[in-house]
Order: sequence, then C-alpha cells, then structure tokens
Amino acid sequence: MEKEIYAWVWNPENALFKQKKSEKAVGYIYSCKCPEKCELYAKGNCVMLKNYCPYGSKNTTVGYSRMARKFSSWIYEFKDKHKDACNAGSRLKQPEKMEYFMDLVYIPISHLGLNENIDFVDGGGFFSNGYPVVKRSDFNEEFISKQIIRFRPKALMGGVIWDYQEKEVPKFLRWLKRLDPALFDKAKALNPDHSAFAKLSDVGKKAVLQTLNPNIGTFISTKGETWTWDGEYLYSSNAYFYGSILETKEIQECRLKPTDGAVVKVTDDNQVNDNTEFID
Repeated sequence: MEKEIYAWVWNPENALFKQKKSEKAVGYIYSCKCPEKCELYAKGNCVMLKNYCPYGSKNTTVGYSRMARKFSSWIYEFKDKHKDACNAGSRLKQPEKMEYFMDLVYIPISHLGLNENIDFVDGGGFFSNGYPVVKRSDFNEEFISKQIIRFRPKALMGGVIWDYQEKEVPKFLRWLKRLDPALFDKAKALNPDHSAFAKLSDVGKKAVLQTLNPNIGTFISTKGETWTWDGEYLYSSNAYFYGSILETKEIQECRLKPTDGAVVKVTDDNQVNDNTEFID
C-alpha cells in the first residue's frame, strides 16, 4: 500500500502571474510504495519532487474556480485530508548530490542525459526536466569509465560541450569517492591518466564544521577574520565587532562555540576525513 509523503495545492489566487477567474485550484499528491526502505526518504530527500521514480506515483485532483462557492472550502478540505503530507513540504527536498537509493542511482550532473547509450530510468534526452537516474546493477566501473568519464556530450546545434569534462565529471568523481570509495578506486584504475582525477580537491566545498578534522588550517570570515577550530571552539585573534562592550583593539582573542550542524567552507584537504558531512 502506498503512503502519501508529500502534497500541496496550487491556488490561482497566489499565482505569480494573474490568472483567469475560471482557473481551478489543483491538489498534487506524491505517494511512495516503500518509504520505510528508501535511503533517501530517511534523509528527508525524494527524487520525485523533480524526477520519475518507479517506487512512487504522482496524482492530481482538480478543485473549483474562484467563481465557485466551494473554492476556498475545497482547498481547506484538501489540506486537512492530506495534512501530514502537506506538512512534509518543509522537510522533504530533492537530493543535491549523487545518492544510492533502493536499486537505483541518482546522478545530478548536467549533460549526462544526452548519452544515448545509457538505459536511463529517468533523466535521459535533450529536453528532460530531471537529472539522470540509472539502475544500480548497471553502475559498475566499466559503466562509469565508458558512459560517464569518457563521454563527450554534444550540443543540439553541434560542437562538444566542454563544461561536462571540465566541471561535471570532477563533481561526479568527488561524489563517487565519498559515496563508494571502492568503486571509485576501480574506476580510477581504468582511467589513471584522466585529468578529472587531478581536480578532486574539496577546498571550497561546504561541510559541517563538527565533522572536520580540528587544528588544521584556518577559516576566513567574510570580514577577513581568521579563525581556527579545535574540535569544540572557534578561535580568532583578529576578530572585530560593532557595538560590543569593548573596542576591537582591546580584544586579544575571541572564542565562539558554534551550534551543532554549523556549515563552513573547507580550506584544506587535510580537514576532510571519512566521516565529513558535505552539504554540496
């Protein structure tokens, strides 16, 4: 039995552009056959927000136009009937990086969908709205090497899309290294001289501070302040504040205790470890 995991109402009164009075409210319902087994759902993610998923379904129900008396009451009743699913909207998001889920792989990189030699579950073709989803059974080192790393996508009007090799392949390899190190090593062994493997630095990537190695490198604030992390506190000897009880010149050192889940940009690859939690 499917479980409703997300629902929302399109209200023509709240549309960005002016709508005809005859336009009707529409309710959208997303359901999943196995949310308790899905690794993505456990993380608060779902590919169905932008993609097709064979383990879920999307349904619509049409309400009334603004000219009808039941227009507002229908919207209220829909939200009440699907209360839990409507409330899920604030916590359920489309994944932002490559993920394994069920027997599938979600690969959110641009231009891969142009590869006509891949049997996509979703996300294939020039005009696809979703990112590629492939079968986990196909996703081995030979597939990665031939269909992803060595792929050269071409634009609709001709010409190679060089951004794919310059930006998308390194992004994919970075995600693969974090998600499946063993498979990453096998793919690298098949492509030891590929330039993308030299572009895998995590410097500049966003990560949860508490999951980084302490006492390595420094972090620079938007104001140019230099901070060091000892695993519990952030320290700075050149921090300055407006409106504090002391003047900046009277502050020798500042110590801050960040909240759990605080996000910073990696400044040194040695800050990263196997348990580092990346945001992008």
